[in-house]
Amino acid sequence: MIKEKGLEAGLAFPTGCSLNNCAAHYTPNAGDTTVLKESDICKIDYGVHINGRIIDCAFTISFDHKFDPLMEAVKEATNAGIKAAGIDVRLCDVGEIIEEVMSSHEVELDGKTYVVKPIRNLSGPQIGQK
Repeated sequence: MIKEKGLEAGLAFPTGCSLNNCAAHYTPNAGDTTVLKESDICKIDYGVHINGRIIDCAFTISFDHKFDPLMEAVKEATNAGIKAAGIDVRLCDVGEIIEEVMSSHEVELDGKTYVVKPIRNLSGPQIGQK
């Protein structure tokens, strides 16, 4: 592990560990009795900073294979966004491509079919230099 260097470098914010319908930004505190189960979807959200510049990262993991189609839909949408990104590309255009690819997928869970949709109004920290 890299030792924190105060305001020069270190953790940017508390690590999030969100389960299931909690999309992001939940941080378990001491005394939290939540236990990760095989049937959970877990989102890990973390960030580091160097000289006031923040890098915000996240990933999702699931051990239940019934969620594999959902994970694949999100992976495909993410890759489409990365492919669309570039110089002079508007962020709203990249977002539109991600949403289009994501929404083209359907996932069957427990006998019910759902269209995969992006989460609205979820944002992370500002990443400009502080």
